[in-house]
Amino acid sequence: MSLLHSRLTIILCSLLILLAGCTENKDSPSPQEDLEKQNQQDKVETNEPQTESITYGPEHPAYKINVTYDKKKHQISGSMSVQFVNNLDKTLKHIYFNLWPNAESFKSGGIEVDHITFNAKSATFDSRNTKLDISGLSLESGKKATINMDFTVTIPNKQHRFGWSGTHVSLGNWFPILAVYDNEGWNLDPYFAGGESFYSLTGDFDVTLRADEKETIATTGQAVGKVTSKDGMKVHHYQAKNVRDFAIVMNSKFNQSTKMVNNVQVNVFYTDEQKEYTKYMMETAKYVLPLYTKLFGKYPWSELDIVGARLNALGMEYPQLVMIGLDEELERNAIWQTTEHEIAHQWFYGVVGNNEFDEPWLDESFATFAGYVALRGGDPNFRWVRSIGKKYYHLTSPASTFMKHAADDGLQMYGDVIYDYGAKTLNELRKLLGDDAFYKGMQTYFETMKFKVATTEDFIRIMEQSSGEDLSQFFHDHRIKVSDTK
Repeated sequence: MSLLHSRLTIILCSLLILLAGCTENKDSPSPQEDLEKQNQQDKVETNEPQTESITYGPEHPAYKINVTYDKKKHQISGSMSVQFVNNLDKTLKHIYFNLWPNAESFKSGGIEVDHITFNAKSATFDSRNTKLDISGLSLESGKKATINMDFTVTIPNKQHRFGWSGTHVSLGNWFPILAVYDNEGWNLDPYFAGGESFYSLTGDFDVTLRADEKETIATTGQAVGKVTSKDGMKVHHYQAKNVRDFAIVMNSKFNQSTKMVNNVQVNVFYTDEQKEYTKYMMETAKYVLPLYTKLFGKYPWSELDIVGARLNALGMEYPQLVMIGLDEELERNAIWQTTEHEIAHQWFYGVVGNNEFDEPWLDESFATFAGYVALRGGDPNFRWVRSIGKKYYHLTSPASTFMKHAADDGLQMYGDVIYDYGAKTLNELRKLLGDDAFYKGMQTYFETMKFKVATTEDFIRIMEQSSGEDLSQFFHDHRIKVSDTK
């Protein structure tokens, strides 16, 4: 995601609302308290595992989603089934999903779920805020399961990664998505309006979408089969493999420009008012797809959509789809820089995943560094980036640290630290090791963690092993602390 500093006040207000929402319902245990209790019950008494031994589950979920978009009600509704394997070394008594549309930020929106079954049997469930707890089940280690549910999403009237404005509809983080169980237990962190809270494992998606026949649609994945029409509606079918999420953007006024770049089909979606920016987005893709492939590793999918969007930020990333905020007049360099940054997220977040709430630097710092390498050449200048001042901010600080200080300077420091200082740190590591050793390490990191979840400890280990150098002093001096991630 690209932050837009001129809109910090708006986002800061959202953060304060979010923090206020965390204090509600004091008379009963909070969802987080319930979750912590359940995680403690689930845990086996062992020493803290090294990241190489952490198991992330449930493994490789396969989603099948069948929905209809009602443009008059601004709702999308239908059914979903998710099949997965319990690859953990314990029997699961609960399965959790994240319901991001229920975040406090989306007061005019939300999501309702119903008719949930676990392996074809009616399941007990509790939906509170952004957490869905499915209980009354027993899934032994190594066994498969299928969860089915109906759901209805009300899309908020908001220029946002999840919202509608005029004819534009952005569906980011819109459906119930399976939470991740790792060495900390189930991860159900709060929604973070100033960044991302999103943490999911790679899986496969099969999505059928019914929408007004006038809509032009960009999505994660690829369209498959023939589009059918009936009663003014078109039925679209999409499939995506090895992706962490599935995003959709619709606009009845979209045009589309397509070119093959480095054996990838690049589609740029834009309205007539955005036409002047189209060439900049396509030019950027033509430049950075070969560059990032050379520096980090091969883009693994056959298609990439770049979408002119209406956002409260400069841009937002999803697998195989990036949103570029074009609701204001922007200079050419701003379009280039934002597009470079968001495309870089295909490598860092899309392919190499991370917990974006607990370790946001692992995607934002990396994408910012890659963007500046593309923008300013192989030896970017970060002299304008200031050092981290306050002792309680680290490069490895979780989003919760910045949320805690939201009323002071938390959001500003989130951008300064997680984006800018992190990019500068990676550039200084490049200078320390030299280009050959640094990019060899980055390529090893990319290939080792491809379609997996990376941690700070993984990055340190791989860079030290690849370079043959002890980098502990470097990481210490740059406030990279593994203890922050425990």
